Amino acid sequence: CAQNARRHQSLAGATVLGSESSRRFLTHITRFYREYRPKTPTEQALVDIMATARWRMQRMAGLEVAAVDYQYQKLRTPDFDKLDVTICATLAYRELTENSRNLDTIYRFEGRLHRQFDRALERLRQLRAERAQAEARAQNIAEGK
Repeated sequence: CAQNARRHQSLAGATVLGSESSRRFLTHITRFYREYRPKTPTEQALVDIMATARWRMQRMAGLEVAAVDYQYQKLRTPDFDKLDVTICATLAYRELTENSRNLDTIYRFEGRLHRQFDRALERLRQLRAERAQAEARAQNIAEGK
């Protein structure tokens, strides 16, 4: 347990930005460890990948919100403020996609992180299935089957 805390602190140092909460990250990764209960160093590495990818996906979502809000504020005029909020948001998104690569970059990173998470989860499931099969074979051998 103490060793996990040290590893989580080290991972936080490599993942958490100065503007983010290390304590929230530690809570976040602890939840992943409680859910997946890794038994081997490889499983721990895969859970770390999943937790950090998810953390970074949340960061990308926050960046998208900040970019759209910023663009929304740049577009504000008395006439703009008379429009429906959905139309205003649409105009802000359009401005970002037509005149900047910010959203493209965020979406590309987000997609990469989703794939990273999915691959790690699939590999974790694969390892566990392989271990369960090996344990079942060993049990059958021990029982003389």
